[in-house]
Amino acid sequence: MANLESQRLYILKRLGILKFLSVIEALLVGFLAFVFIKDVMIAIISAIFVGVFFYRFTSKRLIKAKKELEFNVLKLFLTHHKAYFPKKPILQKEFASLNLSENLKEFQAGEGIEFKSFTLYDVKFKDELGRFFCGICLISKQVLNGGDENQIYKKVVGKNFELSSYFAKDGKALIACLANPFFVDLKKSVEENHQIMQGNLEKLNSLLNA
Repeated sequence: MANLESQRLYILKRLGILKFLSVIEALLVGFLAFVFIKDVMIAIISAIFVGVFFYRFTSKRLIKAKKELEFNVLKLFLTHHKAYFPKKPILQKEFASLNLSENLKEFQAGEGIEFKSFTLYDVKFKDELGRFFCGICLISKQVLNGGDENQIYKKVVGKNFELSSYFAKDGKALIACLANPFFVDLKKSVEENHQIMQGNLEKLNSLLNA
């Protein structure tokens, strides 16, 4: 964990430096463009373009390293709980067979995470009434029923993962949320990320054991 934390701090520091340099580069180009062209709009557009291009070009390797670190932080947590990732995304046909919603439109699903008691997937879709759902689909072999089907289509308030909006039937559930409960936020320490994941896992287990 200490090694992952060192990598996190290094990557964030380097990205911060590149952002600062991109701003300096943009200001310099904008100033020179205004001096030579005397057009404020062109100067601003030139500055923004150069700043964005400079940051994207110079940060490619760090962005890749950041994604790898996010995966490794998640993997460490899942290994501790004997869970597996990634699991192939659930297909629309498979999801439809769960009978949690009908006549889906614009269905999207992310790769799944498989725990001992359940498997979950990120899913987004519109139902037959045009209501939009964003959250996770949980599939368990345990008895799971309850919640409010209408509530899961209402706008989610708050970024933290909660069980206030869910609908479950025959061991399958839809839980409305803005982010996966095992999302890695590198602005937080590795330890804090794992604490948040542990708390979210306990919330999911409490739903299954209710």
